[in-house]
Amino acid sequence: MGGSRALLYHSLLLSVLPLVLNMVVTPLVAISLFSLPVFLRDPVYYVYLVGFFLWPAYHALLAGLAVAFLRAEGESVWSVVGPARDRPWFTLLLTALMLGFSLLLFQVVQPLAAELVYGPGAWAEAAYFFKRIPRPLALYSVLVLPLTAGVCEELVWRGYLLTRFERLLRGRVWAAVLLQALLFGLWHGPSPFLPFSVLAGAVAGALYARTRRLVPLVVSHWLGDAVGLAIAYFA
Repeated sequence: MGGSRALLYHSLLLSVLPLVLNMVVTPLVAISLFSLPVFLRDPVYYVYLVGFFLWPAYHALLAGLAVAFLRAEGESVWSVVGPARDRPWFTLLLTALMLGFSLLLFQVVQPLAAELVYGPGAWAEAAYFFKRIPRPLALYSVLVLPLTAGVCEELVWRGYLLTRFERLLRGRVWAAVLLQALLFGLWHGPSPFLPFSVLAGAVAGALYARTRRLVPLVVSHWLGDAVGLAIAYFA
């Protein structure tokens, strides 16, 4: 019973803490740095401006908690990473498939959906703030943020939360996949494009539930984010 209670507490903390960090702490930091009136003139821009420094720290904190919780539960991080060296061709195939899906979803489908739902020019307007980010900061974010996101987000949401939800939900794999996907989407912040983050989390979760291989998800997440940010800033 004690182990089940610890599992529940750990899962709740790693479910709620990311939302508190991103939806409460990040705006408060931006307000403290730029003042409330300045922040309210363009909140998305200022959230991203400070987020580039805060998000890698959040990633490290959350991944550190996941590793600590695994150890407290009698497991190692390798128990959720899964096979990394056997069948390298299969790992490469899964990585390529997930990378292709990510680029298709976020670089093709999401912009088209924005244009269809909100009218011509909606996607360009939504992404305009990326062009205002100072170039050195943009370069930093392309090099650093995708790497910490790829490693840490996959470890937290797929490696830890999905496997814990499976246990808490008594083996209901698809319920666990959908729950972690919803939390993953909310972690990226409430916006009209939240369903795309949820879908990405669901596909990644389903692939992990099927293969128990985290490496393809880490690499494809890293490369997909790096390409997406590079396009947003520099294309």
